[in-house]
Amino acid sequence: MNVRKPIDYSAMFVALDTLMTADLPQMELYCEIGRLVSDRPEKGAAVAAAEYLCGAYPDTSGFSPRNLRRMREFYRTYESAPEVLAEAMTIGWTQNVVILEAELTPQERAWYIKAAGQFGWSKLELQQRIVDHAHLEIVLDFADEVCYTEENTASMECIANDKDPVCVPRQYTSCP
Repeated sequence: MNVRKPIDYSAMFVALDTLMTADLPQMELYCEIGRLVSDRPEKGAAVAAAEYLCGAYPDTSGFSPRNLRRMREFYRTYESAPEVLAEAMTIGWTQNVVILEAELTPQERAWYIKAAGQFGWSKLELQQRIVDHAHLEIVLDFADEVCYTEENTASMECIANDKDPVCVPRQYTSCP
């Protein structure tokens, strides 16, 4: 039988209340809860947080002990890779759990996060792509990488002063 040591979690509970009232998007909330639980050295912090959240917010789902351990693992996995964390925040929790629980290298994990966002894969589709090793067959579109040449640099000058520029093909611009 497990007997819990008396530990004061009141500071963590106050921080959890602050997060719950902050009206954060789901992924941001889960990441912050993972950070809070990860910051605690006690092994039972995830269970204590889950019990507290289920008791304090009974109408809110997703706070089982297992899911809080996943939130902690999510935070720990990406805390040293902010660019991958930012990308992971753009896909759903279910897809993140599938990727987190698969036996993948950090590079493969980053690839599947990018692919899930780019292709909008469902949980089942993502699971099948991981089994099929899709990362070896599919090349992702990296639209963030821009290649500048002398030819398209001149057309970029026209929109340099715009606050919210819209990219259009060069042949449709009125720039010289």
